[in-house]
Amino acid sequence: MDQRPVIRICLVDDDEDYFVITRDLLAESDSYSFTVKWISSFETAREAITASSYDVFLFDYRLGKDNGLDLLKEVIAKGIRTPVIMLTGQGDKDIDLEAMRRGAADYLVKGKIDAAMLERSIRYALEHNRTLEQLRTSRDSLFTTSQKLEKALADINEELETAQRVQKSLLPQNLSDVLRGVDLAVEYLPSGIVGGDMYDVVKMDDDRAAFLILDVCGHGVPAALITAMSKVSFTRTIHKYDSPRIIFTQVNGELCRFMPDSRYVTAFLGILNLAKLTFTFSRAGHPPVAHASAGARTVKYLTMAAPLIGCFYDSKFEEQSIPVSHGDVFVFYTDGLVESVNGAGGHFNMQDFEKAIIDNIDKPAKQILLEISSALQNFRGSEPQADDVTILVVKVQ
Repeated sequence: MDQRPVIRICLVDDDEDYFVITRDLLAESDSYSFTVKWISSFETAREAITASSYDVFLFDYRLGKDNGLDLLKEVIAKGIRTPVIMLTGQGDKDIDLEAMRRGAADYLVKGKIDAAMLERSIRYALEHNRTLEQLRTSRDSLFTTSQKLEKALADINEELETAQRVQKSLLPQNLSDVLRGVDLAVEYLPSGIVGGDMYDVVKMDDDRAAFLILDVCGHGVPAALITAMSKVSFTRTIHKYDSPRIIFTQVNGELCRFMPDSRYVTAFLGILNLAKLTFTFSRAGHPPVAHASAGARTVKYLTMAAPLIGCFYDSKFEEQSIPVSHGDVFVFYTDGLVESVNGAGGHFNMQDFEKAIIDNIDKPAKQILLEISSALQNFRGSEPQADDVTILVVKVQ
């Protein structure tokens, strides 16, 4: 008796020959027993995706006068959570990115697919779908908890302290050995017990590391919960892709499914490549990172068009790459620094911020961070901190 797990596939393709090819490829699997339902027209597929139950959809891009992306759009609009893998007769990067932006689990090129690749793509789609379901469950549980916490805030100090410990556990625990040739220092100052700021440092290989800073609109427990979700989503995606633009596109599509109204995320992500001496970055509504050149001793801000994360599925992100020299410094920060005020109501002067960097550019990252923090504290005086402040200093040695 066949003990292999059964996976139900729905293939929408107007070419019967490719149905036969797909069926035969899946029949080679030793791990799974695949059943393949073939649908040859767009209209029939529209009815089938609603009326029937499948584990994975395979949609061909070209379906006569229609296309698979429109069918994918209907799947998402109807709230159908079955993962969709897009197929096309020829590789097209724009179609690939559009399919992933709209929510496809994967994108495969016909003629380049073998049995192992197809099985792996289906397996990944199912695993990714299970992760999304877990995130949905976690989201519902987290927001239910947050509502209860906000109603009885005066009586839940112990619970808030637990949340604080959990949030701190999401932060990088050791920055000293992230990447040889990079000196790091960070200051993380929530304005309350928990905050909406988060940062991460992810080693990608021996030559590359990704540096992330993000900020969730709002304060308190709701912002902290979204921060945790965002950080997990970013870290997982960084391990899969090496393009900040694609990482932002993927995370935005994921968070749009869970983000409550009036909430959003700003972020800045940079990937430092020491082998090529480049810094590749994308920005999403976040304050631009300050880049201090050791040779020129000047500060430039890395800016570009920057849509917010978690607002619109069709947001388009940009990516830039700049050369890096040994001794260069990158300073990531949140708007809590920019918007700091003193007792007179004045805002922190960014010229003091730049001076603290340039005057200490030859010193370790920790000393640069100390001088920035001192400049901010001297400006603020006795005025209490009104917003979360996070500062991450990255120095190329």
